Amino acid sequence: MLPRISIPAARRRLAALPFRSGLGDSAWLLYGLARSLKPEVCVEIGSARGKSACHVGLALRENGRGKLWAIDPHRPTEWNDADSADTYAAIRRNVRSVGLDGWVEIVREDSSKAAAGWSRPIDLLFIDGDHSYDGVKADWDAFARHVRPFGFVAFHDTLWDLRPDPRYARADMGVPRFVEELRRQGYPVLTVDQDYGVSLVQPVKGGQSLGGRPPAGGTSEPGS
Repeated sequence: MLPRISIPAARRRLAALPFRSGLGDSAWLLYGLARSLKPEVCVEIGSARGKSACHVGLALRENGRGKLWAIDPHRPTEWNDADSADTYAAIRRNVRSVGLDGWVEIVREDSSKAAAGWSRPIDLLFIDGDHSYDGVKADWDAFARHVRPFGFVAFHDTLWDLRPDPRYARADMGVPRFVEELRRQGYPVLTVDQDYGVSLVQPVKGGQSLGGRPPAGGTSEPGS
């Protein structure tokens, strides 16, 4: 059994790990959401080497409650980060290095397979897997319906249409288009203008009512 790693030591190790991720400092946004929401159930789709998983997992550990299910097939796909195809050994090593065994459950499956048997209510969902339009829509359709009304769905790479990086731009990037469709359908969307765009969506059209009459055209049905 590994010795328990202190929180300060875990933070130092987290800062030193070579994740090779475009998420950048926006990983701390996910950390902050997890610290604030005090979630019991977090799900991420697309883990690679575990940058987002380790930041969310550290928040859960500091909270003293909750678990993250980190879903990724860890095999070559159309949307792997650079040098990050078979990352199963890397994420296991990184999660353990930060002392997050027990807080992060690594699910080595396609998101469609993981969704098939999913029934837990979700407090925080991070979608960063298949970036094609059909892929990101499928992940939303499969998991957003499980998100609690005051939960959040976070998407990475939502600013590619506004600010394409010529080194990585590709015609089949579908995340911005899909999240813009959600916004136009009435889902509240907030976007952070850093790290290729991170957007937070409340999966209730018109936003969750805070009392009194609900917003015109609103619904209390998540992911509808």
